[in-house]
Amino acid sequence: RNIRLQNGLRALLIADPTPRPHDGFTTSESSDSSSDTENKKSGEDVDAGAGDGGESTSSSCSEASSTEASSTPRSDTTGGESSESEEGDEKLAACALLIDYGSFAEPVQYPGMAHFLEHMIFMGSEKYPVENIFDAHIKKCGGFSNANTDCEETLFYFEVAEKHLDSSLDYFTALMKAPLMKKEAMQRERMSVDSEFQQIVNDDETRRDQLLASLAAPGFPHGIFTWGNMKSLKNNVKDDELHKVLHEAQKTHYVANHMYLCLQARLPMDELESLVLRHFAEIPNNDVKAADLTQFDFQLAFKPEFYEQVFFVKPVENECKLELTWVLPNVRKYYRSKPDQFLSYLLGYEGRGSLCAYLRRRLWGLNLIAGIDENGFDMNSMYALFNVCIYLTDDGFIHLDDVLTATFAYVKLFSEASPGSLKTVFEEQKSIEDTNFRFQAQRPAFDNVQELVVSSKYYPPKDILTAKDIYYEYDEEELGVFLGVLNQMKFNLMITSRVKYEDVVDYNLSEEWFGTEYATLPMPEKWCKLWKESKPMDDLFLPEANRYVTEDFTLFWHADGKPEVSPLPKKLLKNDVCELWFRQDDKYDLPEAHMAFYFISPLPRKDVLNNAMTGLYEELIKFYVSEELYPASSAGLAYSLSTSEKGLCLKVSGYNEKLHLLVEEIAKGMVNVAETVNEEILAAFCKNQRKNYFNLLIKPRVLNRDIRLCLLEQIRFLIVDKYKCLNDVTLEELRQFMSQYPKELYIQVLVQGNYTEESAHNVLNSVITRLNCKPIKERQLVEDRTVQLPLGTSVIRCLSLNDQDTNTVITNFYQMGPNSIRVESILDLMMMFVDEPLFDQLRTKEQLGYHVGATVRLNYGIAGYSIMVNSQESKTAASYVEGRIEAFRVKMLQILRQMPQDEYEHSRDSLIKLKQVADVALTVETGRNWDEITNEEYLFDRRKRQIEVLRTLGKAEIIEFLLNADTNNLRKLSIQVIGHKLPDSDSQSGPEDTSEADDMEVDSSSDEKEESVRTGKNVGGSTDDLFAMMENKVNIEFLPRTPDDETNNVIVNIAEFKKDLEVYPKTKGDADGDDDNNCAAAHLIEDALGKA
Repeated sequence: RNIRLQNGLRALLIADPTPRPHDGFTTSESSDSSSDTENKKSGEDVDAGAGDGGESTSSSCSEASSTEASSTPRSDTTGGESSESEEGDEKLAACALLIDYGSFAEPVQYPGMAHFLEHMIFMGSEKYPVENIFDAHIKKCGGFSNANTDCEETLFYFEVAEKHLDSSLDYFTALMKAPLMKKEAMQRERMSVDSEFQQIVNDDETRRDQLLASLAAPGFPHGIFTWGNMKSLKNNVKDDELHKVLHEAQKTHYVANHMYLCLQARLPMDELESLVLRHFAEIPNNDVKAADLTQFDFQLAFKPEFYEQVFFVKPVENECKLELTWVLPNVRKYYRSKPDQFLSYLLGYEGRGSLCAYLRRRLWGLNLIAGIDENGFDMNSMYALFNVCIYLTDDGFIHLDDVLTATFAYVKLFSEASPGSLKTVFEEQKSIEDTNFRFQAQRPAFDNVQELVVSSKYYPPKDILTAKDIYYEYDEEELGVFLGVLNQMKFNLMITSRVKYEDVVDYNLSEEWFGTEYATLPMPEKWCKLWKESKPMDDLFLPEANRYVTEDFTLFWHADGKPEVSPLPKKLLKNDVCELWFRQDDKYDLPEAHMAFYFISPLPRKDVLNNAMTGLYEELIKFYVSEELYPASSAGLAYSLSTSEKGLCLKVSGYNEKLHLLVEEIAKGMVNVAETVNEEILAAFCKNQRKNYFNLLIKPRVLNRDIRLCLLEQIRFLIVDKYKCLNDVTLEELRQFMSQYPKELYIQVLVQGNYTEESAHNVLNSVITRLNCKPIKERQLVEDRTVQLPLGTSVIRCLSLNDQDTNTVITNFYQMGPNSIRVESILDLMMMFVDEPLFDQLRTKEQLGYHVGATVRLNYGIAGYSIMVNSQESKTAASYVEGRIEAFRVKMLQILRQMPQDEYEHSRDSLIKLKQVADVALTVETGRNWDEITNEEYLFDRRKRQIEVLRTLGKAEIIEFLLNADTNNLRKLSIQVIGHKLPDSDSQSGPEDTSEADDMEVDSSSDEKEESVRTGKNVGGSTDDLFAMMENKVNIEFLPRTPDDETNNVIVNIAEFKKDLEVYPKTKGDADGDDDNNCAAAHLIEDALGKA
């Protein structure tokens, strides 16, 4: 329902028809209700289990602008009532408020002010003057809140237990009606804005956008620095004036007639409307209209040099890419025919006849991305930046002229194609998108309101739900407008590379805010000639008919008469080679399925070279199947192949009819790829993998996590060691490895969704037949074991590998011992208690860093928890930050002791409700089951068991547990990746020199050595000599003992530290289960094994 209030606010109301649980909750409660706390499942460690060395997490993570926060659904967490509702029937309400004001409208003399204003809004209101009280209330009511500032709008959003929606709206709207924004709060939040900037200052994509912003034409608003930092908000800025401007901006723009609201809950529509009227009707309005950016001419948005100069950019990461960027008109008004999305599909296509396939076959480029990013700089009401980005190999950089020749020919292919042929491709895509919309999975309310509130601003009410997804009609004229722009040699050409192009003497220019180094040259005449004389190429043609388009949408559970289905996966088979788990869907009623395969091998843990070759094997398999399987990815199917600690993990999902074809093709690739690899392919992929490893190593958080897991796991290799050994891989070694890999395997398999048991057997049958695998002989290499840390405190320190990065990441990990449902429940509950105090103390009051988090960690059945702070060494020394973390940890026991009994019970009930959250989509349920399988614990009803334990947990038991751990079993590991102090850290604008040589402290002669690489007629060869020169320079040196380490065990060598430590026994769940679980159809797989 769309409504418009008298003050001008527009609201979209969504009444979720799902029945509410019968637990006594009938209406939203008032603002004086008692409160709860929250515990969230974290996405920090992706693909927990198979993808993360067996570590799973649950966390309390406080970050002012998290992109991960909405990755998993949350539960309803109401307190003060008995929790009698069934597992899996709770939901959260969600609210999103869009303010029609963003960075493009801020005063030019205060860059980043719109972002700063968003931060300041949370600093209390006249009605509720305590800073961050809204956020605190949301967390205590089992929810989550966040905000982000874009170029044209600012978005605030939160989710909360339905019972507390009324009170939460009261706190929230108080901020919109009369925020305090005191001057003293301004001092602290400015530090927070700067800390946020420091965490993205080395992101190459963000730096690219700011470089393009510097090319904005005079009079256009997109030349602004949107992030804000100390330089823009403090240096040469008078606080009184800034404070005044903040309040003026709030009164002018944070008004009802500039607001769009979206509210979703399991409440009647009339009750939702009543809530909106009660809380939002009194927000002030005015006669000021929001800026109308549609009046600007997209063709004049950038200075002439945007098109006339070629930009050569020095990246932070080790990457080489070619980018062509066209300036298109505002694409939103073309939403019915979507010419921009159609051209994104055509130019980004990777199947037969595509530019991507052409470049891959010649090893000139391994990845290509085409389209318009949905951030406000790339897509707004003035223009849209259509970007084609080609990630080049060293050989592709050498053959840059040939790459451009093919790119120009491919771009012109679509302008020269007949309207009938384009319409045929369009109609196929239209049919696919119609099907995707019809069978789309339910989204969490939290995600739903954020997307729909933006759509409510830009699209007519009747199209709000469909505008972004549906191809309504083919419009030849509108497509012609876009093709006309792309068919002109009027685009920005940017080449990002650490190796300089032939005519570039030096990166002699620097962007003001990020310090990005770059150079420019007039567009070379030879490239202009390539464009003008471009001709069709036989290898480049339009996409062919897609053989992966689904035609059969039969729902098997319905067809079978809706039989009773166990809520837990059923084991169909287990033997020495494989185990197969299955669950037919009876909940989501969609023609989709998920399959997961863990190809466990002893090879990755034999030595570091084998481990690195596993990564190469993964990449080469994906390369082998990419051209064949890309059409599947555009037809509603998906696959991912990743390297885990014990081997390769394959996941496929989508419409079930043809899903098996993806599995068969990848199994074929696993067997056949070895014979396709030659010296050229080996060289290209080794270099690419080294770049990938390097780009991970220069990220402090990734390095911190890598060191932690290497210390905790019995067998694990550091990324830096894998980076080093890749230079030693020979073609014969790699071929032998790839041929050997499928021969000894243990395969864990889960098939879940719209599938039958017989079909699940058939899929596994085909895989085993193809791989011809036998049981693993060296079983000790696939046993997951965790090292027992010594009593006391162990510390490991190293400097960040990028000497221009100020970010310090400190993780204090506390190992508790073997996990159980009870231990896990105690730690989960403890995270709820520390969430808000942690954020309030370390983030808000002490301003130690923008990102602060506490996390429960389970490593191969061994429990622990960690507290992490991401600070900047230029502001706060690592030793001080570590001390403050430890001081807070000591205080945790006091927090629990002082908690009143009724508040304890409230929080405990909130956690129970959280574990009763409904899975909104099959992918969530499948992911949880897959974690149980790969972790070999098989507690598919874990949440139910946790709820049973939580109901019996008393406060005294938790205090005793924590006290015993502190006094008798403190096993602490502090991992400290320390940032660098830059010369002008107070007003720095960003890194000045981040070449790989400098990052790794290569000797001063490296510049001459790098220059020697750049000789020859074209680009000066490749970076072979540079890599060879630096192969032993990329290194992590652990720092020695300091005067503060009186009682600490300082680690300077990981192998030496681990060699004499005890190893915990691995406690596995029972995968054998009941004999009844063994399906009669198991002989199908046994026959396959016999044939193999």
